[in-house]
Amino acid sequence: MRIWAFPSFYPMDVPGRRWSGIFAHRQYQGLIKNGADLKVVVPVPDHPPFPFYLLSEDWKSAKEMAYPHGAVYDGVQVLYPRISTKKPSRFFGSHLERYTDALAKMFKNNNITLDRSTDIFFSQWLPESACVTYAAQKLGVKSAVLSIGDDVVVWPHDSERSLESFKSAIDMADVRFACAQYLADATNKLMGRDVEQFVVRWGVDYDFFQPSTDQQQQELRSKLNLPQDKVIILTTGTAIVRKGWLDLFDALAVVAKTNANFLLVGIHAGESALDLSSEAAARELSGNFLNLGEVPPSAINDYYRAADIFCLPSHWEGLANAVIEAMSTGLPVLTTNVCGHPEIVFDGENGLLVPPKQPQLIADRLSKLIADKAYRRKLGENARKHIVEVWGNSEDNTSFLYNRLLHTLDS
Repeated sequence: MRIWAFPSFYPMDVPGRRWSGIFAHRQYQGLIKNGADLKVVVPVPDHPPFPFYLLSEDWKSAKEMAYPHGAVYDGVQVLYPRISTKKPSRFFGSHLERYTDALAKMFKNNNITLDRSTDIFFSQWLPESACVTYAAQKLGVKSAVLSIGDDVVVWPHDSERSLESFKSAIDMADVRFACAQYLADATNKLMGRDVEQFVVRWGVDYDFFQPSTDQQQQELRSKLNLPQDKVIILTTGTAIVRKGWLDLFDALAVVAKTNANFLLVGIHAGESALDLSSEAAARELSGNFLNLGEVPPSAINDYYRAADIFCLPSHWEGLANAVIEAMSTGLPVLTTNVCGHPEIVFDGENGLLVPPKQPQLIADRLSKLIADKAYRRKLGENARKHIVEVWGNSEDNTSFLYNRLLHTLDS
């Protein structure tokens, strides 16, 4: 089986994008380990040569991105076909047609002949998923789609056109997956009928993301220049409002009035809509906030294992991969009861759940976690146990995905 994987975003070895879409990369690695011949395809806008690209902001933006035509990321081949952006675009076919042409040209230039019995297009949800399923039909192969969050929770609600595009992609796909049952149910609601879908959970390498001993935690804190005498709260996510950063700062401002013995360690990458350091300072939390910015994916595990608490108060998520990784490392997790989170975090048993946009509730829960080490340990141990005994690792979960894709090709 040859899988052409179309992620909504994918890591690149450039600042700000080194861990963008790392969850997709790990799933792809699992598919490869199960036996798939998988290549990643990231179609990007084309631009004319100098000086003509200076005539359009779209062309200049495409030029500044400086996408290569091909790359290898952590052993996975990545291709970047160019979508024509000739202007005025209405004279050069629809976006669907130009997207398909870009893929056809990529296959031709690489001397690749598609075979309906062996090749399948596999896309994560994104506005272009309709393009992927359309191109698959035009190029004579089957397609699969995987919903991951905003693609169901936000995008189809933007406009009637977005909803119709969403429905078109669902209808054209030969097989449909969701990373959480919540998303599968929400898809059925949007479609107005039940469609066949398979839930494929994000797995985790729990042999890599594993708890630290007290001694290992001390050594990691020394290595990372983190204080030994403070309770370390870790949060990760793009610096945007919907990740709950402002709610977390508001909550910690309340906590600090009675117990300031904590340090919030923030990790984020990509474009920032918030000045996190300024937001912390506005709440008199500068001394309690370490703004790390981007951290390479290979180093994230050290921060999980050095921390005492993981907190992600998102306004919505599909099912945050960071929550799974934190639980795997034995951290007590405090997150919001949105979308797929209640499918893995059971409030008071292996973590804590609060409604979104509720800083006071976050403050109450964090205060107890900061003050009670035994409580933290209990939740963290239960979290680790759930991941290992119930949730599963990336390779186990992708074996199901692999077999369903294989079945789709054979049917």
